[in-house]
Order: sequence, then structure tokens, then C-alpha cells
Amino acid sequence: MRLLVLFCVFLYLVGVIRAAPTTNTTNTATSDSFKAPSFTTRTIWSIISSSVLTLFACTYSAIHPNIPSLKDSPLRLLRRRLGIMIMALIAPELIITWAMRQLISARHVTRQFKESEYFKTHSFFVLMGGFMLHVDGKPYLTLQPDHILKLIRKECIDVPTLTADQIQDKSKGNAISKGLVMLQVAWFVMQLITRAIYHLETTQLEAGTLAFAVLNFLTYTVWWNKPLNVRCPHPVYWKSTGSRPEDHV
Repeated sequence: MRLLVLFCVFLYLVGVIRAAPTTNTTNTATSDSFKAPSFTTRTIWSIISSSVLTLFACTYSAIHPNIPSLKDSPLRLLRRRLGIMIMALIAPELIITWAMRQLISARHVTRQFKESEYFKTHSFFVLMGGFMLHVDGKPYLTLQPDHILKLIRKECIDVPTLTADQIQDKSKGNAISKGLVMLQVAWFVMQLITRAIYHLETTQLEAGTLAFAVLNFLTYTVWWNKPLNVRCPHPVYWKSTGSRPEDHV
């Protein structure tokens, strides 16, 4: 089914690009009787490559998935990532909604863990399944914020002491990598603004990519403090001898 969707998207892009103006059709003067500079001319390949690169940045690099299960195979992780990318292409507003809900929840978790000096990075890490309860040296349960608070108050576990720097060390993205993606998107937007100034046409593909670029800025802003592509949760060990986790969780 996903291959069929991708094939349909490919056929749509081919039809859109056929109508794109190339370097053979961009030598006309504007309505203000001056010629467009040379950097506003482009080929079909430049249109495709710029748009596809921006779409990739918006649908792959900008998405911050939650931590997968320890039982998930690499193939399953790949299928999961492709599914999120397809969803981002079909309904990008759902990704924005997902990010906004996590931001609101992260602020709530930050208030709950105020005594433990947890920051927004910690809150995102908790919500994405960052803490795994270990019992008898084996993974037992992914801890939710309510679980952690409850078990800490009953002295069943110690307060996780993972610092914000240690969490970011687990992340596959930092300010530089995120900034480069946003720079690519900003460069694409600037190109379209330049063409609008000189009254030059843009293709439907570029117009659609511009919409993705705007949503990408919103997504990156909301998820700026969320770790990217963390694979393994941080272990939290059960220390109570008078009860079992199933008695509390």
C-alpha cells in the first residue's frame, strides 16, 4: 500500500514538473521593464533537486520519533520511519498537532518534576519513553511520568539523575545539525521570494514544498528541546524488597 502511495506521488510530481519553466523560457522581461538576474533562471533538475531536498528535510530530519521498543528490529524501525514520512507528506498538520501536544505535556511534566530540577529536555525524554524500569537486572516496563513520581514517593526507585547534557549526548541531532536543516529550508524560501519579486512563475511542486517549509519551521521550533533518534532508554533500577512493581504500576 505504501509503495502504491509513493508511486502515485511520483506520477503527480512528474506531471507537475513538466509544466515548469526552464532556462529556455525565463528570458522574458518583467512587467516593470527590467530583466531578471541570472540566478533566477533554473533547469528542471534544479527544481526537482531543490524541492526534493527540502521535502526530505521536512519529512525525515525534522521528525523526532519516540524511543522504539527494545524488541523492534532494524527493519521494523525503518518501516516505522517510512510510515511517519508518508504521514507527514499526506497530512503534515498531524505532525504539528503531535508536536504541540508533546510540548504541552512536556510543560506539565516540568511542573510536576520541579523539585527534581527537571528541564524541558528531561520532560521530552520522559514522554518519549526515556526511562526503563529494570527488575532483577532485566527490562520490565517503560516508565510514564506518573509512574516515576509514584515510585519515587514510595521509595521504590531513586530519582533518575540523568542530566540534560547526558540526554543530548544520546541525541543524534544538535543545534548545528538542526540549524543546517533550517538553513536549507530558509534558502528554498528565499529563492521563491526572489522569484516573486521579479514576477517569475513557480511550479505547483515548489508551492507545495513551500507549505511544507512553513510547517517545518513550526515543528522544529516546538521540538527544539526534544532529543532526536534516541534508540535506548535510560535504566532505572527497582530497589524495593517489600513489594513488586505490579503492586504499584
